[in-house]
Amino acid sequence: MAHQDIELPRDNWFEYFNGFSKDLAAIDATVEVDGQDLGAQIVAERLVLTGITYDYKDDILVVGLVAPDREPGEDIQHIVNSPKRIVLDTTAIVPDTIDVEDAEGHRTLIELSGAPELTSD
Repeated sequence: MAHQDIELPRDNWFEYFNGFSKDLAAIDATVEVDGQDLGAQIVAERLVLTGITYDYKDDILVVGLVAPDREPGEDIQHIVNSPKRIVLDTTAIVPDTIDVEDAEGHRTLIELSGAPELTSD
């Protein structure tokens, strides 16, 4: 199945990410930030995605992550200030990537993949 880019209208961000996070299964996420002044930087690599929310009052997109080796309650948050455009690259209901462009021209790319099976030692 071919990938399809879908731009989310700003009016749908809050509702889309609330529904996405509510029905979230075990998904790994890698978060990369890229900008002319920053270069490409990996912010988080293959951490478990706990949710994505859009706070329209503060105009921020919050990506919640947790590392498997962290204690409960030690979640990691990546915040995108003043997002201007969000594009989903998808072949199914759950997107493969979420591409967020902010007011400063930085891009945050969230790559999603199935979480690995946990094994007991």
